[in-house]
Amino acid sequence: MKHVTKTAKTLALLLPLAFATPVFAQNVTITNGNGGTVEKTRDCVRENGKVVCGTSTTATTANGQTVTKDRQRTTTSEGTTSTMTCVGPTGEPGPCSRTVQITR
Repeated sequence: MKHVTKTAKTLALLLPLAFATPVFAQNVTITNGNGGTVEKTRDCVRENGKVVCGTSTTATTANGQTVTKDRQRTTTSEGTTSTMTCVGPTGEPGPCSRTVQITR
């Protein structure tokens, strides 16, 4: 009968966990001074040599109008692709845009 050390048993249990697929989720809600909110969720999954991250952002005004933006970004050894979908307050899909303001 072979003798298995405590270290070997520990490694046998922990090594598979080191290679398990991590899943990352983040959620945040921000309420501004006039009662409007912005909710953002983010989930990432690593599988088969690629990472797929999805974000969903919903902004709601104080009077109840909402707009949403959903993005999926996939990264592989070949590069990164990203797709976005935006829906305006009327429920119709619209163009997505990003404004970056840099001040010095």
